[in-house]
Amino acid sequence: DRVAFSEYHGMGSKTAAFLVRKGDWKLVHYEDYPDQLFNLANDPEELEDLAGDPAHATVMADLAAELRKICDPAAVDRAARKTQARMIVENGGKEAIIKRGDLGFSVPPGVQPMFD
Repeated sequence: DRVAFSEYHGMGSKTAAFLVRKGDWKLVHYEDYPDQLFNLANDPEELEDLAGDPAHATVMADLAAELRKICDPAAVDRAARKTQARMIVENGGKEAIIKRGDLGFSVPPGVQPMFD
């Protein structure tokens, strides 16, 4: 099975999130919260977190190993937080950013955001 990977470091997020999917299984790894595990064939809406079920410990370990083949989540999170902190300073600080407002969408690459 081919492995699918995604990561999220969005505005307002308290922690980085990493996703690894292999076959029917999806692992969501958070740097500051417990991991989540879902069987997408049996639970496509991701309502039953199987991470705490010892019966799925091997699946958890396999997906965690797949994630670490792709990246070091802790190092990526540190780098993202460092970049975010620099960008906050470059944009006038947290209060200035909040006052400016939210675009409500992601600006395409190469396009400068326009604020009212």
